[in-house]
Amino acid sequence: GAFQMCERGLEELHDISGTFLENREDTLEGSVATAIYEGSRPVMFEIQALVSPSNIGFARRTSVGIDNTRLNMISAVLEKKGGLQLTNQDVYINVAGGMRPDGTSPDLAVALAIYSSYKSVAASKRTLAIGEIGLTGELRSVQNTEKIWKEAARMGYEQVIMPLRNAEKLVKTADENKGCRVVGVKSLSDAMYAFTADAARR
Repeated sequence: GAFQMCERGLEELHDISGTFLENREDTLEGSVATAIYEGSRPVMFEIQALVSPSNIGFARRTSVGIDNTRLNMISAVLEKKGGLQLTNQDVYINVAGGMRPDGTSPDLAVALAIYSSYKSVAASKRTLAIGEIGLTGELRSVQNTEKIWKEAARMGYEQVIMPLRNAEKLVKTADENKGCRVVGVKSLSDAMYAFTADAARR
């Protein structure tokens, strides 16, 4: 399990995700929760993005916790497939809590955090996003989505946006987590729509 130093020495952390999610009650612009499966449990954390006009002639892509090459790729797909004009925008990414997640499952959360900051919109519901983004803007399936979804439901998330292929496998068990719906999306543009779909009704 995960451990944290305290006065009595090492103490197991039963709610490891809580340490990486500061603003769990709010939906904030430029902030999207995601998760990776580490060891035997899902760990949830927050991706923060800040998009601001560049004033130095070339746009910066700066990331703490996410591979910079991946950030450049996601930014390019957001421009080409998502219609965002990022060529004259600086993009900063931070993985809150000092996490350095491996793998590609945080891709979608990174993209949605950038979209959220760029458009100045927050998610319509408490949302967690997972999925790998391909160069054509399609969402590719990732591992352990069922366990991540169950943990998201336990922690009070209202929806998990994930690749359609993953979502289709979960439909059979969807009654178990009534409070947290699964939103299956085929592409980045579908995910962007799902992210803000009910924002007007808040």
